Amino acid sequence: MRVRRGGCRGAAGREGGPRATGEGGHSGGEERGAGQLKQQAEQGILAIEGGQPLRTKPFPPWPVFEQDEIDAVGAVLASGRVNYWTGEECRRFEEEFADFCDTRHAISLANGTLALELALYALDIGPGDEVVVPARTFIASASCAVARGAVPVVADVDPISQNLTADAVLAALTLRTRAIVAVHLAGWPCDMEPIMALARERGIKVIEDCAQAHGATYKGRPVGSLGDCAAFSFCQDKIMTTGGEGGMLVLNDTRQWQKAWAYKDHGKSYEAVFNRAHPPGFRWLHESFGSNFRMTEMQAAIGRQQLVRLPQWLAARRRNAAMLDAGLAGIPGLRIARPPAGIEHAYYKYYVFVVPEVLVPDWSATRIQEAINAEGVPCLAGSCSEIYRERAFVERGWVPADRLPAAQRLGETSLMFMVHPTLGEAEMADTVAAVRKVMRTAAR
Repeated sequence: MRVRRGGCRGAAGREGGPRATGEGGHSGGEERGAGQLKQQAEQGILAIEGGQPLRTKPFPPWPVFEQDEIDAVGAVLASGRVNYWTGEECRRFEEEFADFCDTRHAISLANGTLALELALYALDIGPGDEVVVPARTFIASASCAVARGAVPVVADVDPISQNLTADAVLAALTLRTRAIVAVHLAGWPCDMEPIMALARERGIKVIEDCAQAHGATYKGRPVGSLGDCAAFSFCQDKIMTTGGEGGMLVLNDTRQWQKAWAYKDHGKSYEAVFNRAHPPGFRWLHESFGSNFRMTEMQAAIGRQQLVRLPQWLAARRRNAAMLDAGLAGIPGLRIARPPAGIEHAYYKYYVFVVPEVLVPDWSATRIQEAINAEGVPCLAGSCSEIYRERAFVERGWVPADRLPAAQRLGETSLMFMVHPTLGEAEMADTVAAVRKVMRTAAR
């Protein structure tokens, strides 16, 4: 039994197309006919221009919750011990996730945005401070600074990895810079050694935003262990997803962990809760003020099961990405970005980039995306390329004097494809075929 939810369906979710007829499956003639139709679709008129789409069957969705995850949640519900203080799932998940990230501590949280906010709180970032963030990211990488009363300062990104670099950070530094949010976009780790060297030289803290990078490694070390602390998201379609929402903060500094642990739970002192004897009666536990950022036991039960399965999921994502690397190589009008030695990409998503200079008139990345979707293969533009163009930034005046060139070009040229573990060779072959079919028309 499986529960299938979510997933990014795109145009592949349309109904219609040829259907099998008769009982007992396809005959040999029907199979040959289907093959001929597919060959004609690959070579013929684009679906966006009225031709036959290459694929009519939707891509398998992500996430998929397996029976062990469903059973784990059911056991928690049946026990009635459903929150952090009545059960043990969250604390066990914290221990296991800290071990996975090679860090001393982990704090389970309601979502990844709160993990970023709590990271800044633990590092004493507050009003008057500036936090350098990449232009190409989800807005939470910047709004976490605003929640702390700090100002996000947007920096340009590398045109290959789409990530912050030490040089880009250096260009954004001021005397008020107190922190850097290094986003490992789509699962490709930032080049962390130069960033950390610059941060140490300037007395700046580094938060890794690992929302899209569970299991990625940099020079043999897992993401999450490279900066001062790191935030993970377990939202809907992430590499791991704890039932729709969830997050984790990982860190090594025990003082910072104690501060963050207390804040996420109304200011309770860990020492007072677990290590101090109390006389009979009311227990005085709240030694500071805080809020409630806690994860539920149901979320943690899912996360623990998924953490066991994560290595095989990562292997599947990397296999799928390797098939796209091979199949899309050499297509006129496309640029393939491959990580250098020492980088293990987690492939939350797979990006390629259009080369506008070789497109025929009236073709753009947007039209190519629409044409690929029309062929029945999901294709998106990807992450927000220039968050400073959002109204929230514009109204505060937090906008660079000029558009950041690398981020601008990435936003105008990126195509993003699915490589999640429920996909396999057939979906990757159809992705390659759809891209090749469209680019034969779109590129000179």
